[in-house]
Amino acid sequence: MKLIYDKHPSLGYRAINAVISSKTGYSYCDLSVLKSMQRLGIKSRARKKKYTRVGDEHKVFHNILAREFRSSRPFEKIVTDITLLRYKGKRYYFSCYLDLFNNEILEWDISDKEDNLLILSPLKRLLEKKRMDTEAPLVLHSDQGAQYSSLGFISLLERYNITQSMSRAGNPRDNAVMESFFGWFKGILKYDFIYWKSDNLVETIRNAVNYYNNERAAYALKYKSPVQYRIERGFE
Repeated sequence: MKLIYDKHPSLGYRAINAVISSKTGYSYCDLSVLKSMQRLGIKSRARKKKYTRVGDEHKVFHNILAREFRSSRPFEKIVTDITLLRYKGKRYYFSCYLDLFNNEILEWDISDKEDNLLILSPLKRLLEKKRMDTEAPLVLHSDQGAQYSSLGFISLLERYNITQSMSRAGNPRDNAVMESFFGWFKGILKYDFIYWKSDNLVETIRNAVNYYNNERAAYALKYKSPVQYRIERGFE
C-alpha cells in the first residue's frame, strides 16, 4: 500500500484499493484500506473544488443533461470545461472533453491563451472520432463560459447534429463530474508527474492523460482503467 502511494500520491483509499485488487486479485473492504492508510499517516494529496451559489439556467441552452451523469455507451454524453495551471511563472489553460460512459479523456488541449481555439481544436478532433465510431445522438454539456456560447462552438456542434447542454449559472454541481475530474487530474499532475519541474509541459500532460486513461484503476469502474472498462464492454 505504501509503495503504491509513494508512486502515485494523488490516489485516495478507493483508488489504492482498486490498484491492489487489479494487481493481486485480492478484494478488500474500502474502510479497511482507509484505516490502514490512516495508521500509516497517508492520504490523497489531490485537491477538491468548492461549490458556489446556484444561479439561473442559461437563456439559450437549457440544462438538458440535468445531472444524469450515467451513460450506457461511449459518445452518448460528453462533458467539458477549462481549468488553470501555473507553470514556470505563467498561466496555462487546460481544456478537456470527458466521456461520461467511462470518464475517459477523449480529447484535450493546453494553451497560454484562453481563446476559442483552445476548445475548438480538440472538439474538431473529437467530432471526427464520433463520426467514424457512431452516428448515435450525442449530448455535449458545458458551463456558460463565453467560449461555449460563441458562434464558432455552436456552429460546429450544429454541423455534427450535437445537442448542446449548459449548466445553470453559478452551479458547478450541474457539471460535477468535470469539477471532480479536474481536482483529481491536477493532483495526478502535481504529485505523480511533478509537472512544474518538467521541461515540456505538453509532453508531461500527454503522459498523465495516458496514465489516467490506460493505467489508473478506478473504483467507479470496478477497478478498471477507463480504456480497459470500455474494451471489456465491447466498445473498441
